[in-house]
Parts: sequence; structure tokens; C-alpha cells
Amino acid sequence: QLWERAEDILTKICIETDIKWTVSPGDAAFYGPKIDIVLKDALHRLHQCGTIQLDFQLPIKFDLKYNYWNPDTETEEFKRPVLIHRAILGSVERMMAILIEHFEGRFLI
Repeated sequence: QLWERAEDILTKICIETDIKWTVSPGDAAFYGPKIDIVLKDALHRLHQCGTIQLDFQLPIKFDLKYNYWNPDTETEEFKRPVLIHRAILGSVERMMAILIEHFEGRFLI
């Protein structure tokens, strides 16, 4: 249920950003739903570079909790956080290789 809710939220965010996106069912996401950033190089090849993934498992494994004041019941409750893993460039080496190839090695000095 939490996974589906998170997928719905990520879908809404992707729609609101008005950028091209697709769903990749069956992708290897172990911890929770994710967004992969795919770039096209100068030769029109696709490379998965950055990723943003929600993680529901590690907070459970490490028994992470935070205090939350519930104004409706006026009681303090414990909630489980969701970790966000992000790799903006993915592998730095892969990103550098894509940039070098894209600009054909012609960088400003």
C-alpha cells in the first residue's frame, strides 16, 4: 500500500514537471519506487545516469523513527521515515565519458 502511494506521488510529480517520462514496470527497484534519469548522447544512445529512489526497507532494518505531534488526538506518536537515495550524476566516470563524447573532446579552456 505504501509502495503504491509512493508511485502515485512520483507519477504526479512527473506529470507536473511537464517533462517526457515513461513507466518501466519490472525495473530492479528493491527498496521502493524510483525515478531514473536517462540521457541521450551525441550518437542517440540512451544512458541511465541519475536516479532518485525511495527506500522503505532501511528505516525498518535500523528501526528508525521520529516523533510526531498529532494535533487531532493531542498525543505524541512515532512515525517511520522514508529515506531518499539520490545519485544526480550516477557514475561520475560515465557522465564524464558522455560529456567528452558529446562535445567531441572540445571543451572551453
